[in-house]
Amino acid sequence: MIYPGVIGTGMYVPSKKVNNKQLSKLNNILAKEILEKTGIKERRIAEKNETASDMGFKAALKAIKSSKIDKADIDQVICSTFSGDYIYPALACKISQKLNLKQPGCFDVMANCTGFQTGTNIAFNNIKNSKNIKNILVVGVAMQSRYINWKDPYSSIYFGDGASAAIVSNVGKGFGHLGSSLISNTNVYESVRMRGGGSSFSNSPGIKKTFKQFYEISGLEVWKQVVTFQPKNIRLALKEAKLKLQDIDFFIFHQANSNLIKFLMSRLDLPMSKTHLTVNKFGNTADASIGITLDEATKRKKIKKNDIVLLSGVGAGFVFGTTILKWAY
Repeated sequence: MIYPGVIGTGMYVPSKKVNNKQLSKLNNILAKEILEKTGIKERRIAEKNETASDMGFKAALKAIKSSKIDKADIDQVICSTFSGDYIYPALACKISQKLNLKQPGCFDVMANCTGFQTGTNIAFNNIKNSKNIKNILVVGVAMQSRYINWKDPYSSIYFGDGASAAIVSNVGKGFGHLGSSLISNTNVYESVRMRGGGSSFSNSPGIKKTFKQFYEISGLEVWKQVVTFQPKNIRLALKEAKLKLQDIDFFIFHQANSNLIKFLMSRLDLPMSKTHLTVNKFGNTADASIGITLDEATKRKKIKKNDIVLLSGVGAGFVFGTTILKWAY
């Protein structure tokens, strides 16, 4: 029997920090108001010469080192992103090239802010179902600063750049993946979007006049979706894993807004000591968010061997994903 799980994690964020005082000069929102609304104090922004593949590569190196495997033994690379170096080829291919890997299978997935968790689920299934796949590198990359209108008071306050990675492998009986759930509510498809570059709004010279090349977001709708559907999604994953909420030792949530995470923990009647926040210093790092938070919580010994860990995210669309693991190291 194969028991897939996570054997190593890594993360990378750019060194450049943008705090709320700096941001308020662009969007005319008071720094205090940004903090009160989002819980975000600062975010990391990539330099002009930094690429999405650079960030993914650096996070991947850390995950490989953490896992203690030889990179030559990586059989697949799965990358979750919407902000690759190009529209195509897949960013996973570029990251593999930079790592100088030996012809692994490479592909991208797009589930936005629940993408990292979705990518790990695909990895678990691939390892379970193939005798030829032993180790998979999962990477989440968010190069969002290139798509933000920094004068927009609605979208500019939330997002940052970053990358995260994990190595998925067989972790042995009694550990690893216990259950998952993935659901969606497509009735609010238009609530969080970036239309520019899509086939309906290609990057023609006139696109910049319409501002469709930037993020558009309804923060209120995000809040409504999370409080309505994320608890349901968590219950479905718990049912599959044959567990109760009280069995979970630690919770890793997508870092959209610290106020939202605090509200969700309260609604689930859980103490904040059972989760970890990174949104306050990195902002919402989309596809990288869950992986960044998981890596930091692990490095800080908040997650230990034998802990049952729940990863849960929400992404544009809206897509809700939850994964439950028994931690193996």
